[in-house]
Amino acid sequence: MRKFSLLLVAGFLAFGLAGNLFAQERSEVEVTRADIQADRQAIVASNLQLTDEQAKAFWPLYRQYRTQMEEVGDKLMNLIADYGEQYETLNDEQAADLMKRYLRLQKEVVAVKEKFEPRFAKILPAKTVLRFYQIENKMDTIVMMGVSSQIPLAK
Repeated sequence: MRKFSLLLVAGFLAFGLAGNLFAQERSEVEVTRADIQADRQAIVASNLQLTDEQAKAFWPLYRQYRTQMEEVGDKLMNLIADYGEQYETLNDEQAADLMKRYLRLQKEVVAVKEKFEPRFAKILPAKTVLRFYQIENKMDTIVMMGVSSQIPLAK
């Protein structure tokens, strides 16, 4: 039950992040993202059940991983802001540029995951690494559902 409630909190925070994304002040978004990050760590902790030795090695690496993922998240927020500014007058050239930037960001997400997977694998069993990435993917999906629900389709 605790796992579900933590996931539900993350979901509500994600939807709070998404609330009229174009109109939200960047500082509001940053505060909400910080809240989500704190909940992410709690969700990961409650679902991985690491030994003391594993935890000692895992958490510093996890923070490095999240820092790099947040850097990609910052770029995505900038992309969304750019789309918001161009939305009403979006032309094909701008749309093509936004699409290329979005696809590059998707590649960056994969690159970060690929970079950290062998590092996590050095300190955790393979099944635990898989479980960690499953947890991260579920949380990312919740966040993206909230964000994408607030972004209008291109006209």
